[in-house]
Amino acid sequence: MSCSEKSKECCGGSGGCATPAVPAKKRTPVERPEIPGFRTDNRDTQTRFHFHMDLCVGCHACEVACAEQNALPAHTQWRRVGEGQSGTFPDTQSYFLSSGCNHCLDAPCAKGCPVDAYEVNEKGIVIHKDDVCIGCGYCTWNCPYGVPTMQEDRRIVTKCDMCHNRLEQGRDPACVQACPVGAIEIETVPIEQIIEEHMTVGGGPDMPPPNLTIPSTKITLPEGMDIGAFTKVDQPFVKPEHPHTPLIIMTVLTQLGFGGFVTVFLVDVVRTLFFPTAEAGLLLGWLAPTLMGIVGLSLGASTLHLGHPIHAGRALKNWKTSWLSREILGLSAFAGAAMTYSVFLLATEGLRWVAPEMLGGPWVRLSLGAGTVVCGIAGIYCSSMLYRVPARPAWDSVKTTIDFFDVAAILGPAAFIVAAMISMLITGHSEGFLIGAMQASAFFSAAALVFKHAKNAYIIKRWFEGDIFELKASAELRMNYFFRLRMVRNSIAVLGFILLFAFMSGGEGLGLPRQLAVALLALVLLMGVSFINRYIFFVAVVPRNIPGNYLVAAQGAVH
Repeated sequence: MSCSEKSKECCGGSGGCATPAVPAKKRTPVERPEIPGFRTDNRDTQTRFHFHMDLCVGCHACEVACAEQNALPAHTQWRRVGEGQSGTFPDTQSYFLSSGCNHCLDAPCAKGCPVDAYEVNEKGIVIHKDDVCIGCGYCTWNCPYGVPTMQEDRRIVTKCDMCHNRLEQGRDPACVQACPVGAIEIETVPIEQIIEEHMTVGGGPDMPPPNLTIPSTKITLPEGMDIGAFTKVDQPFVKPEHPHTPLIIMTVLTQLGFGGFVTVFLVDVVRTLFFPTAEAGLLLGWLAPTLMGIVGLSLGASTLHLGHPIHAGRALKNWKTSWLSREILGLSAFAGAAMTYSVFLLATEGLRWVAPEMLGGPWVRLSLGAGTVVCGIAGIYCSSMLYRVPARPAWDSVKTTIDFFDVAAILGPAAFIVAAMISMLITGHSEGFLIGAMQASAFFSAAALVFKHAKNAYIIKRWFEGDIFELKASAELRMNYFFRLRMVRNSIAVLGFILLFAFMSGGEGLGLPRQLAVALLALVLLMGVSFINRYIFFVAVVPRNIPGNYLVAAQGAVH
Protein backbone atom coordinates (compact mmCIF):
# COMPACT_ATOMS: atom_id res chain seq x y z
CA MET A 1 0.00 0.00 0.00
CA SER A 2 1.46 3.42 -0.92
CA CYS A 3 2.11 6.23 1.53
CA SER A 4 -0.67 8.35 0.03
CA GLU A 5 -3.19 5.53 0.42
CA LYS A 6 -2.50 5.25 4.13
CA SER A 7 -1.83 8.82 5.16
CA LYS A 8 -0.31 12.01 3.94
CA GLU A 9 2.15 11.93 6.80
CA CYS A 10 5.62 10.51 6.81
CA CYS A 11 7.92 10.13 9.80
CA GLY A 12 11.59 10.35 10.39
CA GLY A 13 14.57 12.50 9.52
CA SER A 14 14.99 9.63 7.18
CA GLY A 15 11.36 10.08 6.23
CA GLY A 16 9.71 6.96 7.68
CA CYS A 17 6.05 6.79 6.66
CA ALA A 18 3.51 6.74 9.46
CA THR A 19 0.23 4.88 9.58
CA PRO A 20 -2.87 6.88 10.52
CA ALA A 21 -3.04 7.90 14.18
CA VAL A 22 -4.24 5.12 16.47
CA PRO A 23 -5.62 5.76 19.96
CA ALA A 24 -3.02 4.91 22.60
CA LYS A 25 -5.22 2.29 24.23
CA LYS A 26 -5.31 0.26 20.99
CA ARG A 27 -1.57 0.30 20.37
CA THR A 28 0.36 -2.92 20.70
CA PRO A 29 3.19 -2.36 23.21
CA VAL A 30 6.58 -1.97 21.54
CA GLU A 31 9.66 -3.14 23.40
CA ARG A 32 12.75 -1.00 23.31
CA PRO A 33 15.64 -2.74 21.55
CA GLU A 34 18.43 -3.90 23.85
CA ILE A 35 21.54 -2.88 21.94
CA PRO A 36 24.75 -1.14 23.06
CA GLY A 37 24.45 2.63 22.94
CA PHE A 38 20.64 2.66 22.90
CA ARG A 39 20.35 5.50 25.39
CA THR A 40 16.65 5.71 26.31
CA ASP A 41 16.76 4.70 29.96
CA ASN A 42 16.59 8.31 31.19
CA ARG A 43 13.15 9.17 29.79
CA ASP A 44 9.80 7.93 28.51
CA THR A 45 9.21 10.65 25.92
CA GLN A 46 11.20 12.17 23.08
CA THR A 47 11.32 15.80 22.03
CA ARG A 48 11.63 16.00 18.28
CA PHE A 49 11.44 18.18 15.20
CA HIS A 50 8.29 17.98 13.10
CA PHE A 51 8.92 19.23 9.58
CA HIS A 52 6.01 19.98 7.25
CA MET A 53 7.33 19.35 3.76
CA ASP A 54 3.93 20.36 2.39
CA LEU A 55 4.46 23.90 3.73
CA CYS A 56 8.18 24.56 3.10
CA VAL A 57 8.95 27.07 0.34
CA GLY A 58 12.73 26.65 0.38
CA CYS A 59 13.57 30.15 1.60
CA HIS A 60 16.52 28.98 3.74
CA ALA A 61 15.52 31.28 6.61
CA CYS A 62 16.03 28.36 9.03
CA GLU A 63 19.62 27.92 7.84
CA VAL A 64 20.39 31.61 8.38
CA ALA A 65 18.74 31.71 11.80
CA CYS A 66 20.64 28.61 12.93
CA ALA A 67 23.98 30.04 11.77
CA GLU A 68 23.33 33.38 13.50
CA GLN A 69 22.09 31.80 16.73
CA ASN A 70 25.18 29.59 17.02
CA ALA A 71 27.75 31.99 15.50
CA LEU A 72 28.75 29.45 12.87
CA PRO A 73 31.47 30.21 10.32
CA ALA A 74 30.59 30.41 6.62
CA HIS A 75 31.23 26.76 5.72
CA THR A 76 29.65 25.17 8.80
CA GLN A 77 25.95 24.27 8.66
CA TRP A 78 23.91 22.66 11.41
CA ARG A 79 20.67 22.88 9.44
CA ARG A 80 20.47 22.39 5.68
CA VAL A 81 17.70 22.84 3.14
CA GLY A 82 17.89 20.27 0.37
CA GLU A 83 15.70 19.53 -2.63
CA GLY A 84 14.32 16.46 -4.37
CA GLN A 85 12.69 16.07 -7.75
CA SER A 86 10.73 13.62 -9.87
CA GLY A 87 9.38 13.34 -13.42
CA THR A 88 10.69 14.72 -16.72
CA PHE A 89 10.18 18.19 -18.14
CA PRO A 90 7.60 19.64 -18.34
CA ASP A 91 5.78 17.21 -16.03
CA THR A 92 7.99 17.59 -12.95
CA GLN A 93 7.61 17.90 -9.21
CA SER A 94 10.00 19.08 -6.54
CA TYR A 95 10.14 19.34 -2.77
CA PHE A 96 12.29 21.01 -0.11
CA LEU A 97 13.59 19.28 3.00
CA SER A 98 14.92 21.26 5.94
CA SER A 99 16.97 19.00 8.17
CA GLY A 100 18.98 19.47 11.34
CA CYS A 101 20.02 16.74 13.72
CA ASN A 102 17.46 13.92 13.90
CA HIS A 103 18.32 13.23 17.56
CA CYS A 104 18.21 9.52 16.82
CA LEU A 105 17.25 7.03 19.45
CA ASP A 106 20.13 4.77 18.36
CA ALA A 107 22.55 7.58 17.60
CA PRO A 108 25.68 6.25 15.82
CA CYS A 109 27.56 9.49 16.52
CA ALA A 110 27.28 8.83 20.27
CA LYS A 111 28.03 5.13 20.02
CA GLY A 112 31.11 5.64 17.86
CA CYS A 113 32.67 8.58 19.69
CA PRO A 114 35.89 7.36 21.36
CA VAL A 115 35.92 10.10 24.00
CA ASP A 116 32.19 9.90 24.84
CA ALA A 117 31.66 13.50 23.75
CA TYR A 118 27.92 13.01 23.26
CA GLU A 119 25.16 12.86 25.83
CA VAL A 120 21.42 12.33 25.57
CA ASN A 121 19.47 14.53 27.97
CA GLU A 122 16.10 13.89 29.58
CA LYS A 123 14.32 15.27 26.51
CA GLY A 124 16.11 12.89 24.16
CA ILE A 125 18.23 15.64 22.61
CA VAL A 126 21.66 14.40 21.48
CA ILE A 127 24.09 17.05 22.72
CA HIS A 128 27.73 17.31 21.69
CA LYS A 129 30.17 18.25 24.47
CA ASP A 130 32.59 20.59 22.73
CA ASP A 131 35.01 20.66 25.66
CA VAL A 132 35.48 16.88 25.48
CA CYS A 133 35.82 16.48 21.68
CA ILE A 134 39.34 15.87 20.35
CA GLY A 135 38.41 16.43 16.69
CA CYS A 136 38.87 12.87 15.39
CA GLY A 137 35.86 13.30 13.08
CA TYR A 138 34.77 9.68 13.45
CA CYS A 139 31.17 10.71 14.14
CA THR A 140 31.07 12.49 10.78
CA TRP A 141 31.66 9.08 9.15
CA ASN A 142 29.10 7.32 11.33
CA CYS A 143 26.10 9.57 10.74
CA PRO A 144 24.15 8.60 7.58
CA TYR A 145 22.61 12.08 7.45
CA GLY A 146 25.88 14.03 7.48
CA VAL A 147 24.82 15.96 10.59
CA PRO A 148 28.02 16.28 12.69
CA THR A 149 30.39 18.60 10.91
CA MET A 150 34.06 19.41 11.42
CA GLN A 151 34.32 23.07 12.39
CA GLU A 152 37.78 23.94 11.11
CA ASP A 153 38.25 27.15 13.09
CA ARG A 154 37.81 25.25 16.37
CA ARG A 155 39.30 21.94 15.16
CA ILE A 156 36.42 19.98 16.69
CA VAL A 157 33.11 18.53 15.55
CA THR A 158 29.93 20.51 16.18
CA LYS A 159 26.25 19.82 15.51
CA CYS A 160 22.63 20.89 16.00
CA ASP A 161 21.50 20.66 19.64
CA MET A 162 17.87 21.72 19.04
CA CYS A 163 18.73 25.01 20.77
CA HIS A 164 18.16 23.18 24.06
CA ASN A 165 19.12 26.30 26.01
CA ARG A 166 16.24 28.16 24.36
CA LEU A 167 13.88 25.24 25.05
CA GLU A 168 14.78 25.41 28.74
CA GLN A 169 13.73 29.07 28.68
CA GLY A 170 10.40 28.20 27.10
CA ARG A 171 11.40 29.51 23.65
CA ASP A 172 11.43 27.75 20.29
CA PRO A 173 14.70 26.86 18.52
CA ALA A 174 15.99 29.55 16.18
CA CYS A 175 15.01 27.60 13.05
CA VAL A 176 11.44 27.13 14.30
CA GLN A 177 11.07 30.80 15.19
CA ALA A 178 12.51 32.01 11.89
CA CYS A 179 10.38 29.90 9.53
CA PRO A 180 7.88 32.28 7.87
CA VAL A 181 5.38 29.52 7.01
CA GLY A 182 5.55 27.47 10.20
CA ALA A 183 7.09 24.44 8.45
CA ILE A 184 9.16 23.43 11.50
CA GLU A 185 7.81 22.78 14.97
CA ILE A 186 8.78 21.01 18.17
CA GLU A 187 6.70 18.24 19.72
CA THR A 188 7.05 15.61 22.44
CA VAL A 189 5.86 12.02 21.92
CA PRO A 190 6.30 8.65 23.68
CA ILE A 191 9.51 6.85 22.74
CA GLU A 192 7.56 3.71 21.86
CA GLN A 193 5.64 5.66 19.22
CA ILE A 194 8.87 6.59 17.44
CA ILE A 195 10.18 3.03 17.59
CA GLU A 196 6.92 1.68 16.19
CA GLU A 197 6.77 4.22 13.37
CA HIS A 198 10.35 3.82 12.21
CA MET A 199 10.88 0.09 12.66
CA THR A 200 7.69 -1.02 10.92
CA VAL A 201 7.37 1.34 7.93
CA GLY A 202 9.76 2.25 5.09
CA GLY A 203 11.91 5.32 4.54
CA GLY A 204 11.20 8.73 3.07
CA PRO A 205 12.06 10.27 -0.32
CA ASP A 206 15.57 9.17 -1.28
CA MET A 207 16.73 9.07 2.33
CA PRO A 208 18.92 6.62 4.30
CA PRO A 209 17.00 3.65 5.75
CA PRO A 210 15.45 4.66 9.09
CA ASN A 211 16.42 1.42 10.82
CA LEU A 212 20.07 2.50 10.72
CA THR A 213 19.57 5.00 13.55
CA ILE A 214 15.83 5.25 14.43
CA PRO A 215 15.65 9.03 13.84
CA SER A 216 13.07 10.95 15.84
CA THR A 217 12.26 13.72 13.34
CA LYS A 218 8.78 13.59 11.84
CA ILE A 219 8.11 14.71 8.28
CA THR A 220 4.67 15.52 6.94
CA LEU A 221 4.62 14.90 3.20
CA PRO A 222 2.52 16.70 0.59
CA GLU A 223 -0.76 14.89 -0.01
CA GLY A 224 -0.51 12.18 -2.66
CA MET A 225 3.29 12.29 -2.84
CA ASP A 226 4.91 9.13 -4.22
CA ILE A 227 8.18 9.07 -2.29
CA GLY A 228 9.61 6.29 -4.42
CA ALA A 229 9.60 8.53 -7.51
CA PHE A 230 11.78 11.27 -6.02
CA THR A 231 15.57 11.59 -6.13
CA LYS A 232 17.97 14.13 -4.65
CA VAL A 233 18.80 17.05 -6.93
CA ASP A 234 22.46 16.66 -5.96
CA GLN A 235 22.59 12.96 -6.80
CA PRO A 236 24.27 13.48 -10.21
CA PHE A 237 27.13 15.35 -8.53
CA VAL A 238 29.81 13.30 -6.80
CA LYS A 239 33.16 14.47 -5.54
CA PRO A 240 36.09 12.79 -3.78
CA GLU A 241 36.22 12.79 0.00
CA HIS A 242 39.09 14.05 2.14
CA PRO A 243 42.19 11.79 1.88
CA HIS A 244 43.07 11.81 5.63
CA THR A 245 46.80 11.56 4.91
CA PRO A 246 47.90 10.72 8.50
CA LEU A 247 45.51 7.77 8.49
CA ILE A 248 46.83 6.58 5.12
CA ILE A 249 50.35 6.55 6.56
CA MET A 250 49.30 4.97 9.84
CA THR A 251 47.21 2.16 8.41
CA VAL A 252 49.69 1.13 5.71
CA LEU A 253 52.74 1.20 8.01
CA THR A 254 51.07 -0.64 10.88
CA GLN A 255 49.95 -3.31 8.43
CA LEU A 256 53.49 -3.50 7.04
CA GLY A 257 54.76 -3.94 10.60
CA PHE A 258 52.20 -6.61 11.36
CA GLY A 259 52.97 -8.51 8.16
CA GLY A 260 56.68 -8.26 8.93
CA PHE A 261 56.24 -9.71 12.41
CA VAL A 262 54.11 -12.56 11.05
CA THR A 263 56.91 -13.34 8.59
CA VAL A 264 59.56 -13.13 11.32
CA PHE A 265 57.53 -15.46 13.52
CA LEU A 266 56.91 -18.01 10.77
CA VAL A 267 60.59 -18.02 9.80
CA ASP A 268 61.48 -18.38 13.48
CA VAL A 269 59.13 -21.37 13.83
CA VAL A 270 60.54 -23.12 10.75
CA ARG A 271 64.10 -22.44 11.86
CA THR A 272 63.49 -23.69 15.41
CA LEU A 273 61.75 -26.87 14.30
CA PHE A 274 63.74 -27.83 11.21
CA PHE A 275 66.97 -25.76 10.98
CA PRO A 276 68.15 -25.15 14.56
CA THR A 277 71.71 -24.39 13.46
CA ALA A 278 70.80 -21.97 10.65
CA GLU A 279 72.40 -18.52 10.73
CA ALA A 280 69.18 -16.49 10.80
CA GLY A 281 69.53 -15.18 14.33
CA LEU A 282 71.28 -11.94 13.41
CA LEU A 283 68.68 -11.24 10.74
CA LEU A 284 65.72 -11.72 13.08
CA GLY A 285 67.49 -9.87 15.88
CA TRP A 286 67.66 -6.65 13.88
CA LEU A 287 64.59 -6.95 11.66
CA ALA A 288 62.13 -7.18 14.56
CA PRO A 289 63.29 -3.93 16.24
CA THR A 290 63.23 -2.17 12.87
CA LEU A 291 59.63 -3.24 12.33
CA MET A 292 58.81 -2.13 15.86
CA GLY A 293 60.22 1.32 15.05
CA ILE A 294 58.01 1.54 11.94
CA VAL A 295 54.92 0.59 13.96
CA GLY A 296 55.75 3.11 16.67
CA LEU A 297 56.30 5.95 14.20
CA SER A 298 53.07 5.16 12.36
CA LEU A 299 51.01 5.13 15.56
CA GLY A 300 52.53 8.44 16.57
CA ALA A 301 51.81 9.94 13.16
CA SER A 302 48.14 8.94 13.43
CA THR A 303 47.56 11.57 16.14
CA LEU A 304 48.15 14.27 13.51
CA HIS A 305 44.68 13.39 12.21
CA LEU A 306 43.15 14.78 15.40
CA GLY A 307 42.06 18.35 15.82
CA HIS A 308 43.66 18.32 19.28
CA PRO A 309 46.45 15.70 19.30
CA ILE A 310 47.49 16.64 22.83
CA HIS A 311 44.29 15.04 24.13
CA ALA A 312 44.71 11.78 22.18
CA GLY A 313 44.76 9.80 25.43
CA ARG A 314 41.05 10.46 25.90
CA ALA A 315 40.26 8.22 22.95
CA LEU A 316 40.46 5.10 25.12
CA LYS A 317 37.38 6.06 27.11
CA ASN A 318 34.48 4.60 25.12
CA TRP A 319 35.85 1.12 24.38
CA LYS A 320 32.46 -0.50 25.00
CA THR A 321 30.85 0.88 21.81
CA SER A 322 33.53 2.75 19.82
CA TRP A 323 35.68 0.87 17.33
CA LEU A 324 38.18 3.74 17.42
CA SER A 325 38.78 3.12 21.13
CA ARG A 326 39.06 -0.59 20.40
CA GLU A 327 41.51 0.06 17.57
CA ILE A 328 43.74 2.04 19.90
CA LEU A 329 43.60 -0.71 22.53
CA GLY A 330 44.24 -3.44 19.95
CA LEU A 331 47.16 -1.72 18.26
CA SER A 332 48.61 -0.71 21.63
CA ALA A 333 48.51 -4.35 22.72
CA PHE A 334 50.18 -5.30 19.44
CA ALA A 335 52.86 -2.65 19.93
CA GLY A 336 53.54 -3.84 23.49
CA ALA A 337 53.77 -7.51 22.48
CA ALA A 338 55.92 -6.65 19.46
CA MET A 339 58.24 -4.56 21.65
CA THR A 340 58.75 -7.47 24.06
CA TYR A 341 59.41 -9.90 21.21
CA SER A 342 61.79 -7.43 19.55
CA VAL A 343 63.78 -6.80 22.73
CA PHE A 344 64.13 -10.54 23.26
CA LEU A 345 65.41 -11.07 19.70
CA LEU A 346 67.70 -8.02 19.82
CA ALA A 347 69.25 -9.00 23.14
CA THR A 348 69.73 -12.68 22.33
CA GLU A 349 70.45 -12.65 18.60
CA GLY A 350 70.97 -9.11 17.32
CA LEU A 351 73.45 -7.83 19.93
CA ARG A 352 74.02 -11.25 21.51
CA TRP A 353 74.18 -9.79 24.99
CA VAL A 354 72.38 -12.73 26.56
CA ALA A 355 72.24 -16.42 25.69
CA PRO A 356 68.68 -17.46 24.68
CA GLU A 357 68.75 -20.21 27.29
CA MET A 358 69.15 -17.65 30.08
CA LEU A 359 65.76 -16.13 29.10
CA GLY A 360 63.92 -19.41 28.74
CA GLY A 361 65.18 -20.71 25.42
CA PRO A 362 63.48 -20.87 21.99
CA TRP A 363 60.04 -21.83 23.27
CA VAL A 364 59.77 -18.61 25.28
CA ARG A 365 60.83 -16.71 22.16
CA LEU A 366 58.22 -18.49 20.06
CA SER A 367 55.56 -17.80 22.69
CA LEU A 368 56.38 -14.10 22.54
CA GLY A 369 56.16 -14.26 18.75
CA ALA A 370 52.80 -16.02 18.84
CA GLY A 371 51.47 -13.41 21.28
CA THR A 372 52.63 -10.66 18.91
CA VAL A 373 50.82 -12.26 15.99
CA VAL A 374 47.60 -12.74 17.96
CA CYS A 375 47.62 -9.15 19.23
CA GLY A 376 48.40 -7.95 15.71
CA ILE A 377 45.43 -9.81 14.26
CA ALA A 378 43.17 -8.23 16.89
CA GLY A 379 44.60 -4.76 16.26
CA ILE A 380 44.28 -4.90 12.47
CA TYR A 381 40.77 -6.33 12.73
CA CYS A 382 39.68 -3.50 15.06
CA SER A 383 41.31 -1.02 12.70
CA SER A 384 39.28 -2.37 9.79
CA MET A 385 36.02 -2.34 11.77
CA LEU A 386 36.52 1.36 12.43
CA TYR A 387 35.70 1.98 8.77
CA ARG A 388 32.90 -0.52 8.34
CA VAL A 389 30.09 1.95 9.00
CA PRO A 390 26.62 1.73 7.34
CA ALA A 391 26.82 5.43 6.46
CA ARG A 392 29.56 4.61 3.92
CA PRO A 393 28.47 1.54 1.92
CA ALA A 394 31.76 1.19 0.02
CA TRP A 395 33.52 0.67 3.35
CA ASP A 396 30.81 -1.33 5.06
CA SER A 397 31.75 -4.86 4.00
CA VAL A 398 34.20 -7.63 4.72
CA LYS A 399 36.22 -6.29 1.77
CA THR A 400 37.60 -3.59 4.05
CA THR A 401 38.86 -6.13 6.58
CA ILE A 402 40.40 -8.29 3.85
CA ASP A 403 42.01 -5.19 2.31
CA PHE A 404 43.80 -4.42 5.57
CA PHE A 405 45.19 -7.93 5.90
CA ASP A 406 46.07 -7.94 2.17
CA VAL A 407 48.53 -5.11 2.73
CA ALA A 408 50.20 -7.04 5.54
CA ALA A 409 50.50 -10.13 3.32
CA ILE A 410 52.04 -8.09 0.50
CA LEU A 411 54.47 -5.86 2.39
CA GLY A 412 55.55 -8.05 5.31
CA PRO A 413 57.27 -10.78 3.25
CA ALA A 414 58.79 -8.12 0.94
CA ALA A 415 60.33 -6.39 3.96
CA PHE A 416 61.75 -9.73 5.10
CA ILE A 417 63.42 -10.23 1.70
CA VAL A 418 65.18 -6.87 1.99
CA ALA A 419 66.35 -7.65 5.53
CA ALA A 420 67.56 -11.10 4.48
CA MET A 421 69.58 -9.62 1.60
CA ILE A 422 71.17 -7.05 3.93
CA SER A 423 72.03 -9.79 6.42
CA MET A 424 73.56 -11.98 3.72
CA LEU A 425 75.58 -9.04 2.38
CA ILE A 426 76.94 -8.13 5.82
CA THR A 427 77.66 -11.63 7.12
CA GLY A 428 78.63 -13.24 3.82
CA HIS A 429 76.40 -16.24 4.59
CA SER A 430 74.02 -17.39 1.85
CA GLU A 431 72.96 -20.79 3.12
CA GLY A 432 69.95 -22.64 1.83
CA PHE A 433 67.64 -21.82 4.72
CA LEU A 434 67.70 -18.06 4.07
CA ILE A 435 67.44 -18.50 0.31
CA GLY A 436 64.44 -20.77 0.74
CA ALA A 437 62.83 -18.31 3.18
CA MET A 438 63.32 -15.48 0.67
CA GLN A 439 61.78 -17.47 -2.16
CA ALA A 440 58.80 -18.45 -0.03
CA SER A 441 58.35 -14.82 1.03
CA ALA A 442 58.43 -13.66 -2.59
CA PHE A 443 55.81 -16.25 -3.49
CA PHE A 444 53.42 -15.22 -0.71
CA SER A 445 53.86 -11.51 -1.44
CA ALA A 446 53.23 -12.00 -5.16
CA ALA A 447 50.22 -14.24 -4.52
CA ALA A 448 48.73 -11.67 -2.14
CA LEU A 449 49.29 -8.93 -4.72
CA VAL A 450 47.47 -10.88 -7.44
CA PHE A 451 44.66 -11.83 -5.06
CA LYS A 452 44.14 -8.23 -4.00
CA HIS A 453 43.82 -6.88 -7.53
CA ALA A 454 41.57 -9.72 -8.69
CA LYS A 455 39.34 -9.31 -5.63
CA ASN A 456 39.05 -5.55 -6.08
CA ALA A 457 38.21 -5.89 -9.79
CA TYR A 458 35.47 -8.41 -9.00
CA ILE A 459 33.92 -6.31 -6.22
CA ILE A 460 34.00 -3.06 -8.22
CA LYS A 461 32.22 -4.88 -11.05
CA ARG A 462 29.52 -5.99 -8.60
CA TRP A 463 29.12 -2.41 -7.35
CA PHE A 464 28.51 -1.25 -10.92
CA GLU A 465 25.90 -3.92 -11.49
CA GLY A 466 24.10 -3.38 -8.18
CA ASP A 467 21.21 -1.08 -7.27
CA ILE A 468 22.81 0.87 -4.41
CA PHE A 469 23.57 4.39 -5.61
CA GLU A 470 26.47 5.01 -3.21
CA LEU A 471 28.25 1.84 -4.35
CA LYS A 472 27.72 2.58 -8.05
CA ALA A 473 28.98 6.14 -7.54
CA SER A 474 32.02 4.92 -5.58
CA ALA A 475 32.83 2.50 -8.39
CA GLU A 476 32.44 5.25 -10.98
CA LEU A 477 34.83 7.49 -9.04
CA ARG A 478 37.43 4.74 -9.04
CA MET A 479 36.99 3.80 -12.68
CA ASN A 480 36.68 7.26 -14.23
CA TYR A 481 37.88 10.10 -12.01
CA PHE A 482 40.90 8.15 -10.73
CA PHE A 483 41.55 6.34 -14.01
CA ARG A 484 45.07 7.74 -14.51
CA LEU A 485 46.05 7.10 -10.92
CA ARG A 486 44.84 3.52 -11.24
CA MET A 487 46.89 3.05 -14.40
CA VAL A 488 49.99 4.29 -12.58
CA ARG A 489 49.22 1.93 -9.69
CA ASN A 490 48.70 -1.02 -12.01
CA SER A 491 51.96 -0.35 -13.83
CA ILE A 492 53.85 -0.20 -10.54
CA ALA A 493 52.14 -3.40 -9.38
CA VAL A 494 53.17 -5.25 -12.55
CA LEU A 495 56.79 -4.18 -12.14
CA GLY A 496 56.72 -5.17 -8.48
CA PHE A 497 55.34 -8.59 -9.40
CA ILE A 498 58.12 -9.10 -11.96
CA LEU A 499 60.76 -8.33 -9.34
CA LEU A 500 59.13 -10.72 -6.88
CA PHE A 501 59.05 -13.38 -9.58
CA ALA A 502 62.80 -12.90 -10.01
CA PHE A 503 63.27 -13.88 -6.37
CA MET A 504 60.89 -16.81 -6.68
CA SER A 505 63.02 -18.15 -9.53
CA GLY A 506 66.22 -17.71 -7.51
CA GLY A 507 67.75 -14.60 -9.07
CA GLU A 508 71.11 -16.33 -9.58
CA GLY A 509 73.77 -14.45 -11.47
CA LEU A 510 72.86 -10.99 -10.19
CA GLY A 511 75.20 -10.98 -7.23
CA LEU A 512 74.27 -9.93 -3.71
CA PRO A 513 74.52 -6.10 -4.19
CA ARG A 514 72.26 -6.20 -7.26
CA GLN A 515 69.87 -8.59 -5.58
CA LEU A 516 69.63 -6.18 -2.64
CA ALA A 517 68.92 -3.30 -5.04
CA VAL A 518 66.17 -5.36 -6.70
CA ALA A 519 64.71 -6.27 -3.30
CA LEU A 520 64.68 -2.64 -2.18
CA LEU A 521 63.06 -1.53 -5.43
CA ALA A 522 60.40 -4.24 -5.11
CA LEU A 523 59.57 -3.15 -1.55
CA VAL A 524 59.38 0.50 -2.55
CA LEU A 525 57.10 -0.30 -5.50
CA LEU A 526 54.80 -2.45 -3.37
CA MET A 527 54.61 0.27 -0.72
CA GLY A 528 53.72 2.72 -3.48
CA VAL A 529 50.91 0.43 -4.65
CA SER A 530 49.63 0.12 -1.07
CA PHE A 531 49.68 3.88 -0.44
CA ILE A 532 47.82 4.53 -3.70
CA ASN A 533 45.23 1.87 -2.86
CA ARG A 534 44.68 3.34 0.58
CA TYR A 535 44.41 6.86 -0.85
CA ILE A 536 41.72 5.66 -3.26
CA PHE A 537 40.01 3.86 -0.37
CA PHE A 538 39.60 7.16 1.51
CA VAL A 539 38.72 9.50 -1.34
CA ALA A 540 36.57 7.27 -3.60
CA VAL A 541 33.80 6.65 -1.10
CA VAL A 542 30.33 8.14 -1.48
CA PRO A 543 28.53 8.47 1.88
CA ARG A 544 24.82 8.28 2.50
CA ASN A 545 23.27 11.68 3.09
CA ILE A 546 20.13 13.77 3.04
CA PRO A 547 19.13 15.69 -0.13
CA GLY A 548 21.39 18.64 -0.80
CA ASN A 549 21.42 21.89 -2.74
CA TYR A 550 21.94 21.78 -6.51
CA LEU A 551 24.33 24.74 -6.81
CA VAL A 552 26.37 23.78 -3.76
CA ALA A 553 26.72 20.18 -4.96
CA ALA A 554 27.74 21.29 -8.45
CA GLN A 555 30.79 23.10 -7.07
CA GLY A 556 33.74 20.73 -7.13
CA ALA A 557 31.69 17.80 -8.44
CA VAL A 558 33.37 15.39 -10.84
CA HIS A 559 30.33 14.35 -12.90
